[in-house]
Amino acid sequence: MLLAAAAAFVLSVSRPGVPAPVGAARTDPIPATFTVVTLNLWHDHPHYSRQSERLEAALAALHDLSPDVLCLQEAARTPVVENAAEALAIGLDLAGGYARANGNHSLIRFEEGEAVLARGALNGLAALELRPRAGFFEHRLALWGAVQTEAGPVVVFSTHLTTREGAVNAAQIDSLVALVERQRHGLPAVVAGDFNAPEDAPQITALPVHWRDAFREARPDAPDVTSQDSGRRIDYIFLVEGEDVRWEIRDAGTFGGSAISDHLGVWARVSLAAGE
Repeated sequence: MLLAAAAAFVLSVSRPGVPAPVGAARTDPIPATFTVVTLNLWHDHPHYSRQSERLEAALAALHDLSPDVLCLQEAARTPVVENAAEALAIGLDLAGGYARANGNHSLIRFEEGEAVLARGALNGLAALELRPRAGFFEHRLALWGAVQTEAGPVVVFSTHLTTREGAVNAAQIDSLVALVERQRHGLPAVVAGDFNAPEDAPQITALPVHWRDAFREARPDAPDVTSQDSGRRIDYIFLVEGEDVRWEIRDAGTFGGSAISDHLGVWARVSLAAGE
């Protein structure tokens, strides 16, 4: 019985959770021209160094950017911060969902996962673990939902891929591409997050041509760094063209620094227009 109980405990603390709502639900659409932001919040388990202060700094920076859509990775629940995704949703007047990828707050007082938040209506939240798994206790998710804009719905995906370079990371990106193409149903999509692969990696250069790198298109000669640890650009906002609408990229950039995370955040100002 002790072995069975131990096995049940291990399985419970290493199982992704289902999407949970955060923030007060919104029913209004966002504009057809809007700002999307992605940010890895860096949970720093088990130290949680400056986590409260870093979350406050993130909130201040995001207030300045005023995102209409916000994708988060390593949004954590810890002994220091009860729920990072909920705190940012309330502080920024956004709403959406969060899904646990790793840990279990109710059992070990730590978990982290992905979030998708929006300044307008966000429907159909769902999550799926990407394959293959890099390790028994390592789960990598994509969380998505449909954001209503004045030009029609956009399916928004937030994701965080394995740090293991090479075949496992590449296979997870293949899994993500297949998921996006299956779930967007021909609609335009935003796929944002920490891919843990630089832009010259084969799995990034092999992405479908209708996946557009917002930052690189807006800033073709800008420095390619978002990870302050590796000195590489591994955080992206990809815009996936829809069947009847197209994306226009107005501008893009990075923000933040060590006061917020070990990653820079990425933002893009984009528009939806009728397809030609």
